[in-house]
Amino acid sequence: NIHLLLAEDVELNRMVAVGVLENAGMTVDVAENGVQVLEILTREGADRYTAVLMDIEMPEMDGLTATRKIREELGFADLPVIAMTAHALAEERERCLDAGMNAHIGKPFEAAELISTINRFVAAASKVRS
Repeated sequence: NIHLLLAEDVELNRMVAVGVLENAGMTVDVAENGVQVLEILTREGADRYTAVLMDIEMPEMDGLTATRKIREELGFADLPVIAMTAHALAEERERCLDAGMNAHIGKPFEAAELISTINRFVAAASKVRS
């Protein structure tokens, strides 16, 4: 039972990602910016989600800032945060990892890559639990 929190400000991108993820049997909650991500995680807790799919460039609070706050202020060190960004340069990947993200997926994304990345974290989490 994979439950994801998707942070994406562009409606079309949200619709595409939710469609791909729901077709793969996953449950998806949506936030439109980093502020909403923090509000949802504060209210629901990190245990509700398998991972957060985090856009980098969003209004009100970008994905890098939101990820730092997830790690430092909320203390959710074990919640996987996967960057979803159109910036595929090595420097951008490093910025994502430095902010506390666990992985990086370029946009536009390939459905198979997105699903396999999520499944990697699901497999790792199930090993920890057993």
